[in-house]
Amino acid sequence: MDIRRLPENLINQIAAGEVVERPSSALKELIENSIDADATQIDITIDNGGKNLISVSDNGIGIKKNLIPMAIERHATSKLPNNDLNKIAYLGFRGEALPSIAAVSELNIQTKFIDSNQAWSLDVAAGNFNEAYPSSRQTGTIISVKKLFYATPARLKFLKSAQVEKSYCHQIILKQALANPLVGFKFQADAREIFNIRPEIEDENSYLNRIRNIMGLNFSNEAIKIENSKLIKENEFANIYGFIGLPTLNKSNYNQQHLFINGRFIQDRNLSGAIRAAYRDTLPKGRFPVFCLFINVPSEFIDVNVHPGKTEVRFQDNALIRSLIVGSISRELHISYSETTTDLSKEALKRFDNATELSPNIQNKTNQSFFEHGDVIPSVKPVKNENNQNEVTNVFVQEDFPLGVALAQFNKNYIISRNSNGIVIIDQHAAHERLVLERMKLARQNKSIEKQILLLPEVVNLEPIPLATITENIELLADIGFIIEPFGDGMIVVREVPALIGEANIKQIIIDLGDDISSAGLPSSYNAKIDLILGNIACHRSVRSGRSLNETEMNELLREMERTPNSGQCNHGRPTSISLSLKDIEKLFNRA
Repeated sequence: MDIRRLPENLINQIAAGEVVERPSSALKELIENSIDADATQIDITIDNGGKNLISVSDNGIGIKKNLIPMAIERHATSKLPNNDLNKIAYLGFRGEALPSIAAVSELNIQTKFIDSNQAWSLDVAAGNFNEAYPSSRQTGTIISVKKLFYATPARLKFLKSAQVEKSYCHQIILKQALANPLVGFKFQADAREIFNIRPEIEDENSYLNRIRNIMGLNFSNEAIKIENSKLIKENEFANIYGFIGLPTLNKSNYNQQHLFINGRFIQDRNLSGAIRAAYRDTLPKGRFPVFCLFINVPSEFIDVNVHPGKTEVRFQDNALIRSLIVGSISRELHISYSETTTDLSKEALKRFDNATELSPNIQNKTNQSFFEHGDVIPSVKPVKNENNQNEVTNVFVQEDFPLGVALAQFNKNYIISRNSNGIVIIDQHAAHERLVLERMKLARQNKSIEKQILLLPEVVNLEPIPLATITENIELLADIGFIIEPFGDGMIVVREVPALIGEANIKQIIIDLGDDISSAGLPSSYNAKIDLILGNIACHRSVRSGRSLNETEMNELLREMERTPNSGQCNHGRPTSISLSLKDIEKLFNRA
């Protein structure tokens, strides 16, 4: 079989399959061209999920008449003035987007260059075109793409429904809007306006204002600000900026995760892994953090020419960027140790929306003391009125603590406290579980885990699989204070344990460790393995549900929570406390 050169139109159609996977990828490329052209307003219109029409109009600098045909030539670009791939200053740089789109669609370009008095238009069908002709429009460019993939019908069969493709386009526009707060975005789909986001004023709040418009008030009002930098080389830094959600503000998918490198939206497994590492042992299994982060590095430090869609990057020093991400997020999460999202209290309030009347059972017992039910233990005693020693008021002695002062224990599991804003409900087991874990992690970090020799070594019988799991990890367990030896058929003997576990059931800890590790497996990272095991131990060591606590014990627990990183959620990611403001409480009684 002879080797022959492919025709130019076929080359373009093949190449288009790499750059333009679906309508949303074509839309992404067109929006990036508008941003590169210094546009401050971009209007997008799609029809039938982008299959029938994609139109992107901007007020950028436009294209000179003599350069319009070059805009649809492969590998023709204005964005590499020095032909230096190490200094890419624009979102586009390959000169592939427009030629690829034009090769598989009917495309029209209308443009007016900023210094020209005349607008021009060019029609392209499957890569073929004639001369540009006069047109009429303001400065800027509008590109209309019709019948996408009509020239490659096989590609059409792999597209999803119009609704799904529309949602992909929607996501692309939102991500571009997040990355460019000084640019306005208007989006219409199937003759209906989806949103119209105006440009933000250039100031320190421009990114936060744009995030508020797109990600909602719940996130923006409670997001934790991230701002940090690391020195790369002399006078050059890698910077991180943005906002992350509290661990309790988590989602079931990745849709609320936005990461940008030098203004470019990125989907990178290594960077996503770094962010997950920063949230380690603070999120429930199968839940994902919410964030919007911007990382800026010198252009020569990064390679964006990795993937045709330019959604993956490579760094000269991956470890430095990972350290910047993990360190910055971990530090801010530690600072916000005791905070939980108000989404939790709002969900609780919804349950009382219709509670406008007392039930007959309660109405008939208005003279009965609240504490006579036996499941609420008062903590703070009422204070006598100074003017009338015989009159008792409901004013409680209180210091200005974030988690307040304990008032009562409810159902032998929940501590009710009062602070300056309202009341706080604390899950005593979940909270103490976190406190024990953080103590053990700190002791290990400081290499100060104290061991306790057992007077009577504990012999533990294990099933074959858990037994193999424990024996394989004897050295790992020794690192956190467990000295374990094989002891005959199906048994091990525990000779030393961490002193921090106190009077916990050692036999049950070992059995549970063997079961949990063998069923779920251990992470690849050594530190993650340690944290998983410590979390299991902390669960056994913590204050159990059903235990009565006195006033001193409850307040000691609250104070330690205020001093401990990550105390806003337990080792499994559940919240340890929920706050109800006075305004929230008044809503329950229809007083607000």
